[in-house]
Amino acid sequence: MSTVNTSTGFSPFQLHLGRQPHMLPPLVDNAAPCAYESEEERATKLLSQLEHDLLEVQDNLLAAKATQATQVNKHHAPTIIFNTGDRMLLATKHRR
Repeated sequence: MSTVNTSTGFSPFQLHLGRQPHMLPPLVDNAAPCAYESEEERATKLLSQLEHDLLEVQDNLLAAKATQATQVNKHHAPTIIFNTGDRMLLATKHRR
């Protein structure tokens, strides 16, 4: 669940909760909310971070799609253009 996806650049956990999971329990609880930050400010900050992450994921997916298309197109055979009246052979091996 915490493995980073190659295409998105984020783990599903981070996209869902806005942070990476803690693998080991912390020795000191420094994850406690700051005294000067209200719940509303923390919520707004989390939502803006999630929105930023989502936009970055969309950019990463678009870049991955372009890269994958480039790799696939390297191995494509050139397109054969058929004109009306051209003769060709039809393989019927798999037809019944």
